[in-house]
Amino acid sequence: MMDTLTYLCRCVCWNIPKIDDYKRFANAPIANGSTIFPLEAAPEKMPLPTISWKFRGQPKQAPLPDLLAQTGTTACIVLQHGQVRYEAYFNGYQRTSVNTSFSVAKSMTSALVGIAIAEGAIHSVDDPVARYLPAFDQQGLRQITLSHLLQMRSGLDYREGVFPWTDDARVYYGLRLRDQALKARLKEEPGTVYHYNNYNLLLLGMVLEKTTGQPVPAYFSEKIWQPMGAEASASWSMDSRRSGFAKMESGFNALAIDFARFGQLCLQNGQLNGRSIIPADWMQESTSRPVHTADTTTYLSRMTPPLCKWAGSPHGYYKYLWWGYQTDPHNFDYFALGVKGQLIYISPRKQAVIVRFGKKWGQIDWWPEALKQIADSLT
Repeated sequence: MMDTLTYLCRCVCWNIPKIDDYKRFANAPIANGSTIFPLEAAPEKMPLPTISWKFRGQPKQAPLPDLLAQTGTTACIVLQHGQVRYEAYFNGYQRTSVNTSFSVAKSMTSALVGIAIAEGAIHSVDDPVARYLPAFDQQGLRQITLSHLLQMRSGLDYREGVFPWTDDARVYYGLRLRDQALKARLKEEPGTVYHYNNYNLLLLGMVLEKTTGQPVPAYFSEKIWQPMGAEASASWSMDSRRSGFAKMESGFNALAIDFARFGQLCLQNGQLNGRSIIPADWMQESTSRPVHTADTTTYLSRMTPPLCKWAGSPHGYYKYLWWGYQTDPHNFDYFALGVKGQLIYISPRKQAVIVRFGKKWGQIDWWPEALKQIADSLT
């Protein structure tokens, strides 16, 4: 009863998620290591491009700093060839300010799954979830594989919205997320329909806990944050202190420059100073274009902006918790995307990482298109 009252209070009093929600939730620390991976300033600063964008379909144009300042942006960082070509903070934020990830955390979870597979803790993405979570050993659910979770094709029912009876609210504000995930019921045949679903992330978190014997934040600190050379410690918001389960779908909190370091690690196919942190074959597999994209396009076309723009085009796709865009027959950019326009945009063709975090999405229909223009401007 107390959990129910606390949940309803969170829904009503906290209401729409905000970028400082990490101050409200309990947080698990993610320690950084003793060595910081240097990100040196490039000899030449990046020429600031003029960005064209649309808001509610109407064309707009402005120099990059004006666009960033006017859209609630907190941080924007551009790395190229591992050097900082642009770094700016807005709207009261600075280099030492903490930014929350929202769904950028999904792509970070993807990296953990790849590591767990390489270490033998998880056997394969083709394993049924029931192999690791006995509660899924029942009719229908036993057909769901880890690959289905990673590609948002589990077939589990999921209702979007901010009201207390929706699954969005239950996942974001719930105090016992493990129990909540096991209440998810099958709606469609696994593997047949794309449906963006946060229960998939909770289940992946439970599998990681079971197979590694560690809480997800501790595993992330050991396997990625410390060897990556993060500049500062981070945190992962939890459902509650008593439950102690990481909010897998949204709750990673860190400096913007360290999100950029994570992006640089991914750009380098998970390799750093001759060491494999994230398996290179996993990075390539998890970000490349999948075989089936038509139903992803159909799903996104039903959504209101921002998801209906660009991601729902024939060139956009979703793979293992990463978004991607085929820029030409031989190249693709990929990105981690969170609500309010939190982005780690990675462009292998330009050897660039572009980070944008913000208090709100702002008056722009589709942020990745703006970041692609930044990438395109780099020489």
